[in-house]
Amino acid sequence: MLPRESQSRNSMRRAALLLALVAVACGKSEGGISLNKGEALEIPNVPVPPADGPRLGAIAHTTPVREAPSREGRLLGYLHAGATVARAEKPYGTDECPNGWYPIRPRGFVCLDEGATLDLRHPTLSAMAIQPSLDEPMPYTYARTKGEVDVFDVDPAKDRAVLGKGQMTGKSGAAIVGSWEATDESGENRSLAMLTDGRFIDASKLQKAEFSDFQGVELNAQLELPVAFIVKRGISAWDISGPTLKRERELEFHEILPLTGRFRTSHSEKFWETQQGDWVRHRDVTTARKRTSMPAFVNETRRWIDVSIIAGTAVAYEGEQPVYATLVSVGKDRLGEHLPDAEITQRGEFPLVSKHITALNAKPTGFANRVEMHDVPWVLELSSGQLMHAAFWHNRFGIEHGPGNLQLAPRDARWVWFWVQPDVPAGWHAVLELPKDDNTAIVNVRK
Repeated sequence: MLPRESQSRNSMRRAALLLALVAVACGKSEGGISLNKGEALEIPNVPVPPADGPRLGAIAHTTPVREAPSREGRLLGYLHAGATVARAEKPYGTDECPNGWYPIRPRGFVCLDEGATLDLRHPTLSAMAIQPSLDEPMPYTYARTKGEVDVFDVDPAKDRAVLGKGQMTGKSGAAIVGSWEATDESGENRSLAMLTDGRFIDASKLQKAEFSDFQGVELNAQLELPVAFIVKRGISAWDISGPTLKRERELEFHEILPLTGRFRTSHSEKFWETQQGDWVRHRDVTTARKRTSMPAFVNETRRWIDVSIIAGTAVAYEGEQPVYATLVSVGKDRLGEHLPDAEITQRGEFPLVSKHITALNAKPTGFANRVEMHDVPWVLELSSGQLMHAAFWHNRFGIEHGPGNLQLAPRDARWVWFWVQPDVPAGWHAVLELPKDDNTAIVNVRK
């Protein structure tokens, strides 16, 4: 079942109209996930607003948080419609912002004229009351389209009416944050699901997105590398002690096997020993192993992720210590750089440059093949321009799959997103300025 919000008829209409207008006014990037970062200006020394102080609400699709009270100020991050944050009692100033620049918690300034309000009863805040849940594997309820589905904006000339604004492809996915009933241009009554940008789609053509329940493993003194993952069906563990191989047990798809580290050849096959005491064929499993040599950027405190394109594994490290291992899906052409229009994951050492709860400003056709994926969650932007994110539309982790981004199962992506510093402040949707120092998180993508 898709969520329905209890809203009065007129309140919902006004809220939806406002959302539609601010989404158009603010625009959405079609070329990548980042907004214009702006310039570094002198930063006023102002007190941090207390957490229990007055609040400011976001009423635009993306409301900028700037480092300084200027339209040219560097962007620290952004808020999303419906969010509220603690603010100062009074504005810092009104230059380039007649309604005032407000310091917000924990840093930065928001201009009321760039999509914010002090009126916490504003209809947009009510309409967008469903905010992302950071405690769940997915921050919203997500739906997939059963086929091509009509997309609507509010008709400003009529009550409870919508205007067609194109279509969304079949099998596309998006977060759903509300519902409404309205008539379309032909007079037909429609049950509509509201998207995060204030548009609507036909709810009758949606089904709940069922995402993978796979999750990697946290590593510690009791569970160390190597570990093996099962990414094929029909795989067995073996007893290799006798004159012939003997099947011990069937292994489940995406089962995780702690290994002892012992590796041997028997019956002309190469085997890994599991901690359970049986053996698995090397060719049957995907194995994550600890690096024998570390990249030059590694220091005692840096957090970094080691990705192998060939193996389809991702291992998170703190310094030289591996702390998490899982499967990752990469570009479907893997190492096929020579192929025309190859869909590959770039190799190199890529610092993280931004962190987003969902990809509000990314091109929706850039995540999966031939379909749109909106509101992709747990997004880390690499300096290469490619992304590490959750994929809720497939279960082929450990197998090459998409157009080039690094795709994790939702639970893994959420773990990595919270593990990477800095945190996204309460009420913010993204941070766009990650530290550039010896502790900057790096994703190391190798063959």
